[in-house]
Amino acid sequence: MEKVIDETRQGAPLSLEGDAKNTRKLYIESYGCQMNFSDSEIVASILHKVGFNTTEDLQQADLVLINTCSVREKAEQT
Repeated sequence: MEKVIDETRQGAPLSLEGDAKNTRKLYIESYGCQMNFSDSEIVASILHKVGFNTTEDLQQADLVLINTCSVREKAEQT
């Protein structure tokens, strides 16, 4: 899958190409490092396979995911 999110868009909803047969809507925001954005794309692609399309409208969403992280001290040292 091609990378579609720029990290500088912290908190912007993920929007991927939809499939007309998918009826459920997924709203997903990512905050943090590039791994968070990559993880969000992976989650969205898995959910797409089970009937979800992404939406940029929070009110239309059947499922809302907010992907965040916290950097641990050890991670900062390595």
